[in-house]
Amino acid sequence: MSSAADVTAADRPEGLRERKKRERGRALRRATLELTLESGYADVTIEAICERAGVSRRTFFNYFANKEEALLGRSDTVFDDEDQPVIAEFEAGGPTGDMVADLEGLLAAVVRSRLRRREEMHQYHRVLQQEPQLMQLQMSRMGNNERLFREMIQRRLDATAADGSAESDVTGTRDPATASATEGASAAVDSAGDPATASAGEGTPNGCPEDWPAVSYRAEVLAAVAMMAIKATFMRLRRDEGEPDPIIDELFAELRAIFTAGTD
Repeated sequence: MSSAADVTAADRPEGLRERKKRERGRALRRATLELTLESGYADVTIEAICERAGVSRRTFFNYFANKEEALLGRSDTVFDDEDQPVIAEFEAGGPTGDMVADLEGLLAAVVRSRLRRREEMHQYHRVLQQEPQLMQLQMSRMGNNERLFREMIQRRLDATAADGSAESDVTGTRDPATASATEGASAAVDSAGDPATASAGEGTPNGCPEDWPAVSYRAEVLAAVAMMAIKATFMRLRRDEGEPDPIIDELFAELRAIFTAGTD
């Protein structure tokens, strides 16, 4: 039987206010998708989106800056509002205190929230196929998504360092294979260096613009792994129905096997 401490943010019921906020945002996204499929992106107006969703212009701008954001998502986050409780728990060091295990759980929760909107996802892919310029915009956002993962992971590392605790994947209190996988990936980045940095010039650590927060190699490696895991999971789920958890578990297990094989 699970105790109260075992309940994660993903399991806790959301309040009425949070649910209504999420539903309005989803209604705006759905309206934008439908109108784009019906009329083409160029002919979609914010007024038409609001009319279809049954909200005011003021409400629209509480959620999105423009119709591009309503269709592709906000450019400052790869996550939806419903993901925020799980993210906050992860950044605070939970739910287990094991960085890699908690990252796996976070990724599974994010993918699971998207799977609850399968029809919307199918519509989204149809839009990208019929609107080449939107595909280009979406591709340009991929680098930003990885940056957001890096910053989120770094905030967790900073929080655990500030309160005097240490991640279990750093101290080795979790299974050695997982520790070896993370440390092996970090070492690979350390030894290879950062090609982006070499070409970016001075004042741009890690090859990033100067206004991007500095992050550790550990955060960079884990963010890259997270992006790979999400992409691979969605590709698998497009072929086979199922839940994301076993797929993500398999991906991380394969990473552990790859890096531990090199230490034998």
